[in-house]
Amino acid sequence: MAFENAEELYKIFAITVDKIKNDKALNDKLSNLGMTLQLKVPNIDAIITIECKGDLVASFGPSSIQPDTTTINNDDIFVKFWQGKLNLMIAITKGQVKTQGAITKTLKLLPAINPVYKMFAQALKEGGREDLVIK
Repeated sequence: MAFENAEELYKIFAITVDKIKNDKALNDKLSNLGMTLQLKVPNIDAIITIECKGDLVASFGPSSIQPDTTTINNDDIFVKFWQGKLNLMIAITKGQVKTQGAITKTLKLLPAINPVYKMFAQALKEGGREDLVIK
């Protein structure tokens, strides 16, 4: 297990979201994707909902918002993916990541989030989890 609990993951991802919001071009690009993505990490009972509809809004914990697409994976896979160290299609094929909803929307998101990978690694460092940064 990469994280002790959901709160630790939320802390790191909140730092990442702040970094995105401080990058105007990236924030604008992601904000206008017109979709809602939910990230479920059941092994630590974590749920992150990201709305990309005119404004980038992330919420942590259970949500009543209906996502367009959902990914479900453990926190080790989450850490690899958000550092750009995991091919999503291969992970889906291997069963490491499960998806629900419009997979085409998830795939549309991939090129847009490329700059986020470095931000997530920086957030791990800032959040005291440099041990999770993949070299």
